[in-house]
Amino acid sequence: MKPSSCIERPQHRAHGFTLMEVLAAIFLTSIVITFAVSFYIDLANSSQRAMKRTQESIRGTSIVARVVRDLSNTYLLARDEETDPLSHPWFFVAESRMAFDGADLIRFNARSQQAGEGTYHRSDLSQIAYQVAESEDGSLSLYRWSSPGTPVNFEPGFPSIDDERNHIVAEGLESFSMRFLDEEGTWQSAWDSTQLIESGALPIAVEVDVAMWNEDQEDGWEESPGRHFVKQVILQQRPVDLQAMILKRDESEAQAGEGNELGGLGGAGGAASGDFQGDGSGGQFPGDMGQTVPGSVGECVRRNWSQCVSLYTEGSCGVYSNITQVPVSAFGLDLPWCN
Repeated sequence: MKPSSCIERPQHRAHGFTLMEVLAAIFLTSIVITFAVSFYIDLANSSQRAMKRTQESIRGTSIVARVVRDLSNTYLLARDEETDPLSHPWFFVAESRMAFDGADLIRFNARSQQAGEGTYHRSDLSQIAYQVAESEDGSLSLYRWSSPGTPVNFEPGFPSIDDERNHIVAEGLESFSMRFLDEEGTWQSAWDSTQLIESGALPIAVEVDVAMWNEDQEDGWEESPGRHFVKQVILQQRPVDLQAMILKRDESEAQAGEGNELGGLGGAGGAASGDFQGDGSGGQFPGDMGQTVPGSVGECVRRNWSQCVSLYTEGSCGVYSNITQVPVSAFGLDLPWCN
């Protein structure tokens, strides 16, 4: 009898994953997805913040530019000494209602209207006013008021917000303020050309500061940095002394008549007021040097006329050249060639 033989069957391993492997795969996948979603959310939030910041910058810059454009057209006739300031219809008045470090109300004369065409002449003079009002959410709204021409007499105060000539320039502001640079180089928080001391005077420059309202800010005194938009505008048009211009014209006509009687222009004698003198650096300064204090703004500008014109305008440098009592170190604007 043959011994029975054992039949060996092959051992087959079961196909698939164990429970631990499946759990490990799910855990790793969830980690990767979590990081990917977090990265996408952060990227989307950063993109939204950048877009909001860009829109805010464009909006803030346009608001400041609108105010600066009106201020650059400021026009003022100097008041005669015998005229009552309150009966003089030319003014530049700014004061504060809610601002802490400047004025948030301003009213002035300007030449901002386009000249009319046709048979009838239309004056390009106008009155312009800016003021702010608080909204329900605590933000500020900036209003612009304008009226053509000039009033018969100076009317104290500012137009009502409900005036039909008022319209909203911007909403959602955190603050709006202006400062004014006087001829002594000091920044003032208010201005009133109707007062006897400042009668007929205009600031050298105006600084406009606008801050946008942050809807997401928490209660407190801390303020988000980089939300202010500031720009300075130089008032190139100085107060026009009409009486002095008329007197100068009459004197010129009288001198011209005397010169013609003498047989030529040489009878007037002397150099014309428009003669040019060197400024010591290759530039030309119109007019004589006059009486200037050494180291003053006027002395520096006259000595370096060409550099001033290249950095600023000729009209601005003409204004600076008349500031003869203020030292350069105390002046509110940068004159780099004088340092």
